Amino acid sequence: MTRRILAILRARLAAQFSGGPPWAALLAQGSFVAVMCLLARDTVGPWGYAMFALSLSGGLVLLSLLGEFGGILRRDPAGEWAEALPSSELERRLAHFALIAVLLSGLTLAMGLPAVLFAPATLGALERALLLVAVLAQSIGLAASLLAIAALLGERAEGLLVLLQTAIVAVAVTATFASLRLLGWLRAFESGEVEAPQLLAWLPSTHVASSITAPPLGLPHTSPGLPLVVALAGAVLLTAIPPAHESRGRRSRTPLARLLAPLAALAARFWVRDDERASFHLVSEALPLERDFVLRTYPMVGLPLAFFLAGAKGDAGPAREGLLAVLLFTPAIYLPILLAHVPATSSPRARWILESAPVTRAAIRGGAIKALAVRFLVPLFVVLGGLAAALAGLDFALRLTPAGFLITLVVMRVLYPQVVRDNPLSVPADEVEVQHDWMGMLATLAVGLVVLATLAQYQLASTPARALAFTALALAVEWRTARADRRAVEPA
Repeated sequence: MTRRILAILRARLAAQFSGGPPWAALLAQGSFVAVMCLLARDTVGPWGYAMFALSLSGGLVLLSLLGEFGGILRRDPAGEWAEALPSSELERRLAHFALIAVLLSGLTLAMGLPAVLFAPATLGALERALLLVAVLAQSIGLAASLLAIAALLGERAEGLLVLLQTAIVAVAVTATFASLRLLGWLRAFESGEVEAPQLLAWLPSTHVASSITAPPLGLPHTSPGLPLVVALAGAVLLTAIPPAHESRGRRSRTPLARLLAPLAALAARFWVRDDERASFHLVSEALPLERDFVLRTYPMVGLPLAFFLAGAKGDAGPAREGLLAVLLFTPAIYLPILLAHVPATSSPRARWILESAPVTRAAIRGGAIKALAVRFLVPLFVVLGGLAAALAGLDFALRLTPAGFLITLVVMRVLYPQVVRDNPLSVPADEVEVQHDWMGMLATLAVGLVVLATLAQYQLASTPARALAFTALALAVEWRTARADRRAVEPA
């Protein structure tokens, strides 16, 4: 039995790391945790440090589980192959859990080891070992919780599942970027300057941290065996819940698709060129029906909202308007995740539809970009514009939202050929390659967009007349960018 499980595991690991382990991503996360832990070690006490390390690593693990690891968690990528082997259902599930455990261990060690190495001297060797075990146990518990939620809701209430995952992303990113504020609060709490809120007792990381070292007054001490219990319960859930099979037939039209149908018809009539219609209609109508695409990309809308929540404080005024301006001009943080999964599909055998189409790759790309603008950017900016109108007034929203939309569309045209390597809906979801060579460009772009947002708020769109001129300029830039993109006439 053990030999068969190991054989299946080795084959899956070889397939998973066919392109090499993700050292760059692990190094980036480990470096971030190391910097944050260096800031925390001299600021808080032992319990506060454990709480901080667990919260930080938990947020990063959640983002990974909802992103690149989400498909492996929800579905066995080698399920059909494994079912053809002389193995039992239990052996296949155990091999699938072993794959998840290996991936989670690598991800967790990249964050747990820096947390242990840079822990304050007040944490002894035993407590450091417990911290590393606790970080791993927390990761297994989070993975099991997400899998249980997905199995409970799944296709029964996919909209609710997407909203829940979006909220999780927003909370995780908000907590990560507001972690420096958390350090000040933890220091005050450990010193007795502030009382513990009721919410603190409900947080799992609170009880896990209390199992590593003695908590401050007002919190109960937890048994050191709690992390092992969490890990064992998570392992049982991950093994007991069967991986999802191929999705059943789904509705061909969603409520959002019906709402956007008039806008899509207008775009197809007046904006989309004849040679772009095939990819426009395919992406606008079929891509939102791909379950893996929806579950991997829609929750990432929580990223721009999280940046706003992390920086929002105080009453209405220039500071809040500046933050809203940045929010309207920087959805580029979300675009690479969206674009990288445009080729994802559960029916890759139909890729011949575009591959054999008598149109250029530039036309396919142009139609896909316009479909993404109508199907995804428009709803996103309706939400962001509504938020800006509610918090800063309708005048502010009308001055900045249209220009922010057009600038984001230009950014999408620039990023698309850098991120998307295949035709839309042409690659199995588990084989989508998320390229990392655009990270430096994206960081530069993010800084430039923040500067542009600041200029728009105080100069370029400070009055209705200036806003109108700035929007017209952004429209001209988009038109010129689209025209330059159409000059690429390489065959599809």
